[in-house]
Amino acid sequence: MKIPPELKDLSKRDLIRLILDLQRRLLAYENAHTPPSQSKNRYPKREPTGNPVGAPKGHKGTTRPAAIPDEIVDVKQETCSSCYHKLGKPMRIITRLIEDIPRPAPIKVTQFNVHAYLCQNCAEINIAKHPELPMHGRFGYSLMAQIAIMKYEDRLPCRKIAAALNRQYNLGLTSAAILSILERVAHSCQPAYESIREHVKSSSNVYADETGYRVQGKQWWVWVFTTLSAALFLFRNSRGQQPVEEAIGSIYSGVLNCDGLNVYPRKVRRLQRCWAHLLREAKLLAQEKQGQAALLYLELCGLFGKVNLLRKQKLALDKRKEQKALLTKQMKMLIGRAKTYRELRTFARKIEHGLEYWFTCVLYPEAEPTNNRAERALREVVVQRKIIGTLRGEKGAHVTEVLMSVLATWRLQGLNTLSMLRQTLSS
Repeated sequence: MKIPPELKDLSKRDLIRLILDLQRRLLAYENAHTPPSQSKNRYPKREPTGNPVGAPKGHKGTTRPAAIPDEIVDVKQETCSSCYHKLGKPMRIITRLIEDIPRPAPIKVTQFNVHAYLCQNCAEINIAKHPELPMHGRFGYSLMAQIAIMKYEDRLPCRKIAAALNRQYNLGLTSAAILSILERVAHSCQPAYESIREHVKSSSNVYADETGYRVQGKQWWVWVFTTLSAALFLFRNSRGQQPVEEAIGSIYSGVLNCDGLNVYPRKVRRLQRCWAHLLREAKLLAQEKQGQAALLYLELCGLFGKVNLLRKQKLALDKRKEQKALLTKQMKMLIGRAKTYRELRTFARKIEHGLEYWFTCVLYPEAEPTNNRAERALREVVVQRKIIGTLRGEKGAHVTEVLMSVLATWRLQGLNTLSMLRQTLSS
């Protein structure tokens, strides 16, 4: 193996430092929180369940219900296809239901003759309005709503949206036209976006998370603050306190579920650290180190089971405080024992750093012990990031945060996003 010239003159100590620095850099990209798509065999392995593949024995399959026909067509034949003899009455009739989509209808072009009036009393110019007439542009509400859905739910780039619509309707759209339409849709959805902001600020329980995103080639961050019925996205060039304060206020009095980012404790009194992160990291450590690491992982799983059990029980607040104190004492014992082992010391300090935040959900059982809600909300952002790569400036970031927020919120509320989007545009 040929040694690179730049390494030949290094001393043994310098080589060791170089290797340690390389390991530190690799750990920044390969750790317990690295998603499976980017992991290089460092993600905790799933334990086999032992169950056979496929549906269990006796499982009742589900069949799609038959549709009610809109049209009945009799398929007849007068002569035999072999000897051309005339056929009589059919021996039986075979019924088949076929579901199909209609052929693309030609685009509907409407000319609006908008009347303008001059008030003879106050000299005010009045321009008549129509519920199907947009304030700007030449495209109708249905097309605008469809473009937003194709972009943020179907995950299509602007050029593919233009290509699909041009193929079906011969509209002559370009990528620039798609971007302009998305800006107008986001402008119409701004009041709904502000309503989501107020809802998040007033909620008693919020789930928060963040991930990196490139905007005009620079490093930005996507923040998500979600509740049971709303999701607020913020695209900001900061990973500090400003986005948190913008989303939930300077001092948030509810319970915030989050990971270990140190900006949250400065703005929130009641935090619930994510047990999913903790157990995932403990499991990875157990698979690598075995021994005491495996024992620590099992004991943490036991504590997590107690937390879930206490959340389901109907207990008075004083009793919940007692149970929280008992669980905190047990966690301290685990931390103290883990610190005596060199390979567990760093992980033990990480648990100790958030000691007062692991059992908040015992006092407030409406809060979940994990931050999975926020991570699920961010999953769509991560997929979009893989497809798009980078956003075009602050305007593109704002359009994305508004439309992703309203669409995610309507999905959480079980509403039809296309119908809601069209209704919002025409209101």
